[in-house]
Amino acid sequence: MKNLLVARRPVLGAVNDLLSPILVFLTVLVLVASSYVFLDARISTFFFEVIHDSDVLEQVTSGIPDVLLHIVAAITISSWAGYFYLTHKGICNNTSRFLRLCGTSVPLAFVAKTALQYVFGRANTEAWTLYHQLPRFYWFRAGEGYGSFPSGHMTVFTALAISFWQYYPHRRLVGVGFLLLLALALIATNYHFVSDVIAGAYLGLIVTQICNRGR
Repeated sequence: MKNLLVARRPVLGAVNDLLSPILVFLTVLVLVASSYVFLDARISTFFFEVIHDSDVLEQVTSGIPDVLLHIVAAITISSWAGYFYLTHKGICNNTSRFLRLCGTSVPLAFVAKTALQYVFGRANTEAWTLYHQLPRFYWFRAGEGYGSFPSGHMTVFTALAISFWQYYPHRRLVGVGFLLLLALALIATNYHFVSDVIAGAYLGLIVTQICNRGR
């Protein structure tokens, strides 16, 4: 009987390992679909009206530059530079492991979000609020006004945050707080729909998990 129980434990563990990501995926799918149907257009319209009722808010939000590629390049270069510096000195610790994971997951997250934004071709908040372009998916369409799903900022910074708390779990609350503030900022500035942000966070999580398993 004991041998039978011992034999079952690895099987049950494998089943749990398989079910966990499936349940997370289904949860995210429900959240994205619910947001897409019930929240996205309403929340985007609300913040659009709030912003355009204030000259200050309109000026601030309209002048936000898109420097995500520059941020990704800076993080990637500095991460690998730090990693090779430490390994050259024979240092292999949490810092070097974090730098390696960060230098891998952040650029891959950027590549993944770029590819998926083209695939989904979703009209962005500006196309919806200014030009009444329905915020749906226009498959395989690129160009101005399209490609908001998933959120690139949320994807990249989720990958960065998860890489960080993978090796510094005692700082996890800092990462969670940062991601929540980022999500709120992306929605409140009418930069992204709610579903864009949810999908971006999930994509960043998946990319980092893949990179972490392959380390």
